Amino acid sequence: MKIAAWVIGIVAIATIAALSQGKQGNDLSTLPRPSRAFCSAAAKYDEATTTKPLPLARHVTMTHAIAETAPADTKSDAVLVWTSYKKLAAGDRSVVDDPKVKAAIDHVNRRATQTCGWFKRDSI
Repeated sequence: MKIAAWVIGIVAIATIAALSQGKQGNDLSTLPRPSRAFCSAAAKYDEATTTKPLPLARHVTMTHAIAETAPADTKSDAVLVWTSYKKLAAGDRSVVDDPKVKAAIDHVNRRATQTCGWFKRDSI
């Protein structure tokens, strides 16, 4: 279980690093703001995963809440993230290096960070 937590930590760090690079074409800020439920679930998950390692069961629960409330344009990726954590919790490690899963994680994270108002821009 400690190895799984370590793997999750590496995935979280890689995701944060990818988000901080801000690739062109990834700007979702023009999309409508998602539901309060999605933003709340994503914020709780972000806070929980950046403060300490979580057991896989907690990842499954928290990503399920995100998947249930995700906006239509993000729903399939959020469901993929959730089902991937379920598979990982069941011992299926094939999802760890799956590029589709990584892309889904990146998309869900971008949707939350760019459209839930987590970062306010300063106006000039």
